[in-house]
Formats: sequence, structure tokens, C-alpha cells
Amino acid sequence: MTGALAPVRRLLPHRALAVAAPSPRVRTIAVHALGVVLLLAAWELAARVGLADGFVIGPADAVAAVFDPDTVGRSMRAASVTFGAAATGLLIGGLLAAASALVAHQVRPLRRVVDQIAALANSAPWVAIGPVVLVVAGRDSGPVAIAALAVYFPIFVAVSVGLSSSEGALRELFASTGASRPLTATFLTIPRALPSVVEGLKIAAPAAIAGTIYGEWYGSTTGLGILLISGMQAGNVTLLWSASLLAAAGGLLSYGVAGAAHALLRRRYGASIGLPPAPAESWRRRATRTAIEVVVLTLVLVGIWQTWITVAHISPLVVPQPLAVLGDLVARPLDYLTLVGQTCATAALALLLGSAVGMSLAALARVSTFAQGIVVPGMVLLTATPLLAMFPLLARLLGYGGGTVVVIASVLVVLPIFVYTRSGLEAAAPAHLDLARSWGSSRASVLRWVVLPSALPHISTGIRIAASSAIIATVVGESLIGTTGLGVDFTYQYRLFNMAPAFGSAVLIIVLSLLVFTVFGGIDRLVHRRWGQPRPSGDS
Repeated sequence: MTGALAPVRRLLPHRALAVAAPSPRVRTIAVHALGVVLLLAAWELAARVGLADGFVIGPADAVAAVFDPDTVGRSMRAASVTFGAAATGLLIGGLLAAASALVAHQVRPLRRVVDQIAALANSAPWVAIGPVVLVVAGRDSGPVAIAALAVYFPIFVAVSVGLSSSEGALRELFASTGASRPLTATFLTIPRALPSVVEGLKIAAPAAIAGTIYGEWYGSTTGLGILLISGMQAGNVTLLWSASLLAAAGGLLSYGVAGAAHALLRRRYGASIGLPPAPAESWRRRATRTAIEVVVLTLVLVGIWQTWITVAHISPLVVPQPLAVLGDLVARPLDYLTLVGQTCATAALALLLGSAVGMSLAALARVSTFAQGIVVPGMVLLTATPLLAMFPLLARLLGYGGGTVVVIASVLVVLPIFVYTRSGLEAAAPAHLDLARSWGSSRASVLRWVVLPSALPHISTGIRIAASSAIIATVVGESLIGTTGLGVDFTYQYRLFNMAPAFGSAVLIIVLSLLVFTVFGGIDRLVHRRWGQPRPSGDS
């Protein structure tokens, strides 16, 4: 029968034949819909077996909790306050990050200084800056300020690598035609940066909600953070799931909008990213210059700290004197060294676990359509749900201890690793893929010689963001549920109003984060130099 229809098939238009099989887009939607159904079924099963001592309720009960007539008004008002503050923080932090990255890109002598300021902003632990932000910004503006701080670093990195993606042959072409800098920025630099910028927003938008919720824990009167605290303190499972579901819904919406924009921009402008090349200099000279910059920046910050306390008459019960903190660090070096080792060990485990899971899931979603249908909706939900909204569930499932802190921190690490690895695996140029296939290359060869080299710059950027966040995520987890580490020490000392030891731990957290940022930033630069786009030899 099939052979008899062959002449007829040859007479039919090509598009008519295409109708017989579903398009790739339709297949992708169907597979993702199946993945959502499977996730909902797993959720319902977990509720029916009484997972986490009955803490988990089913999807229908969770949705019903959101729209309960007795609490829906309160929940919606809290959600509107949280999402409004998160949007404001995202806008403020995003604009400041974009402006900083643009200054660093255009004014190269300031690049290293701006990079260090961005690293410092990312290194400030939420548990330490919460009370200080409330003093500076006020209780009403505290959640907005912490949200802006939470989104600053991922957007700064995304804008930085996006602006640098136009370096190389394309920029030389524009320069050879006599194009002015504004013209080059309008038609080359900014358009080529947009995919990377929006990719950063996929991570920053949920981070803004998480930062807002954390800020609300420090004295706000309304918001989803207050509902989460109330639910945890009262053991109200319904209230906890209602607030968590609303937070997840806001994150999903923002992630979906950013994801759709990223897909459109990537098709229009490509997915390549890059980093500006470092000046050619010996490692001794680079190390000396870095040490000088760190010392100068430290002295400036300490001077600002002391001046603020003196001029504003800040009580030592709120913020201690710099000399008091230094004195405590010198007086208890072994105690602090032990705390540093505990936090570093937890953060390293979280980074390894989160990186392995994130890369594996991204690769699985790349090679298997069925796996993609399950993994992508699950990761989107995980990415869009603020970590603090999942804290009560993880604590119930895993208990209160160091292992749970590792899991909590690794969850935060998974997100940028998965997002950037998945983007990198799709970044190979179609012409390169077609050429490799035309030579008869196997799938393994195409993966090794075309796909992975194109993906490495993306993966290294994801690891750079994840590594810088691992310390902060570990400290937050320690402060909420841990038994050892800098986060535990800070929280314990702060509650006793021992501000010098508390800020001693905070200073060490910042130092650790800056060190991690420097190390992984150097690794990221090396990866971009080796596998990124070609750079003009005379660029400095």
C-alpha cells in the first residue's frame, strides 16, 4: 500500500506532507506538558504517603489554600507587597549593575575596581546586612534594598559577558568602516549583549523575590515573608504552602517572561558570550597590583564605616566600631579559623553537588526529549521558587543539621549551573554542526569537538556565579538551620548583642566570598580566552 502511494506522494506539496507529523514545537509542548503532569502526580503521591510527617499537601489542597475565602484577601495583599518590592529592587539593582558593567567595559582603567565593587556587593551576607540595611534604608525600604543587592551580581556578570560578546572580528569590521562609538554600540554592542542580559534576568528575577522575602523577615509588617514566618512559628501547614505557592507563581511568571525573551533574542542575535581579555602581565605584577587594590579598597571601606558610625551616632548595639571587630579577630584567631574551615567545607560540598546535578540534568535534557519534558519543568519550578520558601519543607524532610545546609546551598548552586549549561549546549553555530555532520561525524564526535567547546564559556560563567553564591547560600543555611560555621556564629552572637564577634564572622564571610570570586573569575577568564571568541591581538 505504501509503495502504491509513492507516485501520489511525489505529486503532493512538501508542506502538505509536513502536516502529517507534528512540528518540533508541538512535540516540545506535548513533552513538557507530560512532564508537568508527572510532576503533579509525584506531588500528589508524596502527599498521600504522608511525606515529611504530613507536611506535604497535594496540589489541589495547595491551590485551595491560596484561594481560601477566609485568607485569600490577606494572601493577595501580601503577594502584591512582596512582588512590588521585588520588582522595584530588580529595577534598581539591574540598572546599577548594568551601569557598572557599562562603565567597566568602556573605561578600562576602572574595570578592575568596578569588578571588585561588584564582588563586594555579592559577598555581603544577607544575615549580616539585614539589620544594617534597616538602619540605613528604614524598615519599609529594607526589602527593596536587599532585593537590589541580591540581583546586582548576576546581572552585572550577565551584562559584562554580553557587552564583551561583540569583541573581535565584528568590532574590527565596524571600526574598519569608520563607524562611531555610538553607532557601534547601537547596532553591535547592545544588540549582541541582549541575550546574555536576559539570561541573567532568568536568575535575577527569582533572586529578587528571595531577597525581598528575606528582607521582610527583619521587621516588615506584611508580605509573603511574614506569612512564611507566621506559618513556621504556628505550625500552620496551609499558610506555609499558600505563601510558598504564591512565591513560586511569581517566580515562574518572571522566569517564563525572561525565558521567552531570551529564546527570541538568541534566535535573532545568537548565543555567544565572552569576557574582555586581561592585560598581558606577569603573575607577580598582577598579584602585587591586586594586593594594592584590595588594601586601598579595604581602607576606604573602613573609613566610610567609621565615618558613618561617628556622624550618624550609630549605637554599638547596632553596628560596632571597626577597631572593636579587628580586636576580636586578633584575640580569637583559632576560633575563627575553625569556623572558616567548617563553612568552606560545607560550601565546597554544595558547589560540587550542585554543579554535578546541574550539568547532568542539562546534558540529560539535551540528549533525551522525554527527559527534557520532565527535567525542564522541574528545573523551571525550582529556579522560580525562592529558596527561603522551600526551607520549611527541606528542614522537615532532612532534619536540622549540616547535611541539610549542604542540600539547601546546593539547590541554589544548581540553578545558574543548569541555566548556563543548557544555554551553552545550544550555543554551537548551526553551520559548524552541519559541517561536522556532513563529514559523517558521530554524535559523540559532534558533542566532543563542536558542542562542548561552544558550551564551556557558558558553563564557566555559570560556575563563576554559582561559586560566588555558594558561600552566601551556605551562610544563610547555617544561620537558619545549621549547627556549625560562620553563619551559626553570626546569628548566635547577634542575638546576644555581641556585635564585635558577630561582625567578625561577617567580615570573614565577605573575605571568603571575595577570594572565591577572584579565583573562579580567573578560571572563567582562562576558559573564555581558550574556547571563547577570537580576540584581536592588539586588544588590551
